[in-house]
Amino acid sequence: MLTDSADDPAPHADHRGRGGVPLVAASAAYLLIAAVVAFHLLPVGFELRDTPLLLGQLGTVLAGAAIVAASTVAIRRHRRRRAVLAGIAEALGWTFRADVGDRVWGGSVDEQIDRGSRTAQDHLDARHTEIPFDSIERTFVVGDREGATMHTIRAVRIPLPSEAPRITLRSRRGGGALSVLPRRPTGTSQLRLEGDFSDVFEVSVPRGYETDALYVLTPDLMAILLDESAELDLEIIDSTLHVYFPAVDLTDEAELRGFVTVIAALHDRFGRRTLLYRDEAAEPLDPETYRRDGDLLSERARTVDTRVRWWPVVAAVATPLIPMLIAVVWLPIFG
Repeated sequence: MLTDSADDPAPHADHRGRGGVPLVAASAAYLLIAAVVAFHLLPVGFELRDTPLLLGQLGTVLAGAAIVAASTVAIRRHRRRRAVLAGIAEALGWTFRADVGDRVWGGSVDEQIDRGSRTAQDHLDARHTEIPFDSIERTFVVGDREGATMHTIRAVRIPLPSEAPRITLRSRRGGGALSVLPRRPTGTSQLRLEGDFSDVFEVSVPRGYETDALYVLTPDLMAILLDESAELDLEIIDSTLHVYFPAVDLTDEAELRGFVTVIAALHDRFGRRTLLYRDEAAEPLDPETYRRDGDLLSERARTVDTRVRWWPVVAAVATPLIPMLIAVVWLPIFG
């Protein structure tokens, strides 16, 4: 859980001043590389002379200038967007943090992706507001080496009034956070629901908790999910609803409005359905015992059975072999 700290930077802290130093350092590094390429590698290593040498040196300088210019534009655009996002957060009474380091956020991404392969930035903390939530932009890498793929999402946590069994809702409309992770729920954990809901969402619950899931996923809540979040992935973990958006641009007024509208609807409906939920399989507690988070669910209610997705593994192994396979086929045919 992320916590507030007096040492955290103010919403606008240093977003404009710190980006220049890395840019200058990168530009200076390129100048050194360009000088080596243009005045040593080309004339000595490749033995270029006269016009070819001049064209090569000119191309090296122009390519470097284009790279530096593109990097400058990208960095300035990112800093400007972050400054606007900080201003929006301040106007709405939220807290903005540019970087939250590698603190554990929770959910399937943290469970399945190594800490070194995931980052978090642009934290928006509205947990103290009328519609409590907090959100970060997450980037994570799935797979290894040639088969690795990078994904960027906007993750949201919405607190629930009571703990509920783990319920995973994966949008079948594709490409969300829960679709690209290395592990997926097994077929035996999937729950088929009425109407068109199961055509839009793949629903997975712990074994033995199908009836409990129906207590939470009532027809009115399913209608809200179909109307407001048909392309999003969601999962309930203990007393938190995790929602996975694509990498939305919250500096755009329309996208921000839609983002907040979805969160408000999910907070209201999931809050109502989980408020009175009690796990009958949980170990009973003495009425005088102080209850903590985790005391109201059985261990079985916290886990959905998963299986490894094999195609990313096969892709990672097979990708380096493709050039060799092409050569094996090409050489006998064309000599």
